[in-house]
Amino acid sequence: MRRGQISIDFLFAVTLVMLTVLNLVYIATNETTQAENFDTLSKLKVFSIDIRDSVTKVYSVGSGFKIKKELPLKLEPGEWVTVKLDNTTNRVVITAYIGGKNYYTAQKLPVPVGENSEVILTGNHTTFWIKAEYNEGGSMLDVTLSP
Repeated sequence: MRRGQISIDFLFAVTLVMLTVLNLVYIATNETTQAENFDTLSKLKVFSIDIRDSVTKVYSVGSGFKIKKELPLKLEPGEWVTVKLDNTTNRVVITAYIGGKNYYTAQKLPVPVGENSEVILTGNHTTFWIKAEYNEGGSMLDVTLSP
């Protein structure tokens, strides 16, 4: 072998090492993305449980009581979170578009809601109120969401 000449075995070994490193970087990037998605979904799930508990508290205290809630996530422009009290299924339903992905979570409410209400949260508007008021007939306590 001459001076400055690279053997085919050396080139093959370098190629195998580079492929291995490339695969490790790909796996690490993929796992990081999945961890970020899981983190967002977990925060939304905990938020839905907090909303469920707050609705129960507002209903229990009665008319005129209200609680202010804030979204635990920082939203970028174009991202949104919808919080809905659904009286047909008696659930808190949260849908979100964050980081280019759609998320959904729901929690069964232990108290009746009365009427449907929802708020849309964005980067500029991240707080809302949960309040209890008697309906127009005064026969039922309604728990609603308002900006």
